Amino acid sequence: MKFFFSCGYGWIIVIASFAANLLVDGIIFTTGQTLLGIWENDFQTTAMAASWAQSLLGGCYLLAGPLASALANHFGCRLVCIIGAVLAFTGFTLSALVPALPILYFTFGVLGGVGFGLVYLPAIVIVNQYFEKRRALALGIAVCGSGIGTTIFSQVFPFLLRLNGQNWRTFLVNVAFINLLCIPCGLCFRNLQPNEMQIEEVTKIAMAYHESHPDANKKCNLTSSSERLKSPHIAGGIPIERFASSEQVGNKYSSQNRPFLSSIELNAAKRSDRNVWSQERLVKTVSKESLMEVNKPLSRMDIFYSGSVTNLSRRFTNSHVKNQDNGGNRSPYLSNLALSTECVSGGGVKWTRGVQMALKSLLDFSLLKSITFIVLNIGGFLTTCCLFVPFLYLGEKSSSIGTSLDEQSYLLLSLGLINIFARILCGIISDLPSVDPLMVSNLAVIAGGIATMLVPLFTHYWMYLAYTVPFALAIACFSALRSVICVELLGLERLSSAFGIVLLFMGFAALTGPPLAAAIKDFTGDFDASFYTMGSLMAISGIICLPLRRLNAYEVKRSNKNSNFHNESELQMLNVNSVNAS
Repeated sequence: MKFFFSCGYGWIIVIASFAANLLVDGIIFTTGQTLLGIWENDFQTTAMAASWAQSLLGGCYLLAGPLASALANHFGCRLVCIIGAVLAFTGFTLSALVPALPILYFTFGVLGGVGFGLVYLPAIVIVNQYFEKRRALALGIAVCGSGIGTTIFSQVFPFLLRLNGQNWRTFLVNVAFINLLCIPCGLCFRNLQPNEMQIEEVTKIAMAYHESHPDANKKCNLTSSSERLKSPHIAGGIPIERFASSEQVGNKYSSQNRPFLSSIELNAAKRSDRNVWSQERLVKTVSKESLMEVNKPLSRMDIFYSGSVTNLSRRFTNSHVKNQDNGGNRSPYLSNLALSTECVSGGGVKWTRGVQMALKSLLDFSLLKSITFIVLNIGGFLTTCCLFVPFLYLGEKSSSIGTSLDEQSYLLLSLGLINIFARILCGIISDLPSVDPLMVSNLAVIAGGIATMLVPLFTHYWMYLAYTVPFALAIACFSALRSVICVELLGLERLSSAFGIVLLFMGFAALTGPPLAAAIKDFTGDFDASFYTMGSLMAISGIICLPLRRLNAYEVKRSNKNSNFHNESELQMLNVNSVNAS
């Protein structure tokens, strides 16, 4: 059964997500070049001190990702996006009033960054909810807003600053009101609602499951599964199985349908206030609520996957992380995040508990036991350290050859334009089974790192323009293929947990990179050493990730060997016990 499907309204979602990405990333990637030099002079401080405000904006934007996902899972993408827009508006508006730089760190960096994070993640998640087969195309269009936003605001912000008489405070108020345009985008993020066809199909599944599995020993019954569900309220009872092994059920009503049955068990608790329910009526009544639970973003294992779902089967079969069924006997669409009976309180779910469960699912630190995952995140950390540096300092570096402010803004424009086409290319790559996304990402990052190391040697403006091509390609491949790489190395069932931790590493890297580059500039007097350092880190990040395939294969082999050894030991102990008993 196809639980999620693309529909006409899905393309409205894509347009709204595109606009949200345009606003959020456009502001994040262009305000730094516009304001850092002004803050440095206005507050009479160093480049490193001024850079902390911008690095906090980018870092908190990424660090807020897991929280944004957990909140969107419970409250819906629409509400979270609107709250994020209001929070960012508040932060930017307060920033126009601050008397000191440390306060700006909080208002501009923390409030603004968290607000943007609450807008960005729901804008991505909602697209993935609505699309399966055409997801790569839909998501590719949506994230192109990032490049177009950078292109537009790289020209608009310098003009807006001149229009405000170079007053950065009134400029920030204007940017705050521009950010409010995210609210109409969020209003378009309508949660998936179950239709009549879905409800009828789930009702048939539950009823057919009951009829085809009369053996009560392998099932629990709604009348006995909870003290709240007394027999007077349910006529005949409905047998429910909660994620049992595939051997206990038939093919038709097995793994991918059982989450509905698990959800029905819990939602039926809300309906215990009526005098009597027929078996069929109860199933149909709670099926809609159960579908709404399963339609939540984190109920899908592939919610952060950027490619088309139709190509998932080859990507998640080589996971070395040991799971309950390793994704093989389960639907690739449904995750382990399901309501537990302890969440049910008075027929409802405590929102704090729901968010806590979602965060726990997104931040499974047991993944850090995997050497493959550790190396992947070290590489991601080093790449992200460099990611924001050219957006912040490439224009100022080019001033050493006498470029004008307009020419410096064209460098950001070029980065944005190249990023648009690179994102589309990455969307195509993610759906090509013959192309290795890990190798593409690593080679692109290495090339971007080498190009960054060459920046101090540039003597002409066209060289700076040419540099934007490999660097924009590198960051586009790194960002767009991250989820695909996680699936291939860790398996689909761990994608959500892996992606949450990946965002944490990237967030801390975004906090580290710009201040480090600025500190080197303060120490040496120019940005030459900064670009040498950042480029080296970026190239190293790609190099250390080159052997990840072999490392992953070694871990898979070792894991299988240990598992077989454990099974053989248990078998020997059973044989010894059997001999002793005889």
